[in-house]
Amino acid sequence: MEQFFSRTEKIKDGSIILEEGSWAYYAYVLQSGRAKVWKNINNKPVLVGTLKEGDIFGEMSFFGMAKRTASVTADGDVIVGMITKDTFMEAVNKLPKEAHVKLDKMTQDLLYLNDAYNRLTNCIREISDIKGRMIDPRLFEKEVENMPDLLREVVGRASKRFISAIDGSIKLMAQLEEASRTIDSLSTTLIRNVETGKGHGKQCC
Repeated sequence: MEQFFSRTEKIKDGSIILEEGSWAYYAYVLQSGRAKVWKNINNKPVLVGTLKEGDIFGEMSFFGMAKRTASVTADGDVIVGMITKDTFMEAVNKLPKEAHVKLDKMTQDLLYLNDAYNRLTNCIREISDIKGRMIDPRLFEKEVENMPDLLREVVGRASKRFISAIDGSIKLMAQLEEASRTIDSLSTTLIRNVETGKGHGKQCC
């Protein structure tokens, strides 16, 4: 692997290794340390994954995606090996034609799956945040027991709707978690297939 490196760099804890939306000139190999993968969802950075020593990242933008699809930051001090796009694609283009076509198809499928996974992850986190700050509607109903009938009726109706929304959210969260696990399993299968075709590493950015 190291024979493909154009250079290596030491990156300080918390520093950006690559940034979502930027142009892709290098793929990276995490030679030591760990890193975090972030996706901008609804104008908020959402943690969508982690990388460990030996992982390849940043190569996904070479497959039909000119700009980075996620950001990666150092989780502690790290060392990365950098592979230029030309060097990387030269190696990929040496694959047999059939293998090249399958690799292109798998990486595109993986991009779509990862995008769906990221959106599902964000939905689950938003629902969890809401559950963490919810008011207990039953306690609120007790607080207004001595208020005029109209106010009790308003609070009672709101409480019923609130409880219904909570129940619906819990059911939806379970469905989202199941869908997330399914997509994660599919992504893992695709990654293993890609690893078999061209080495090892996680598909990112």
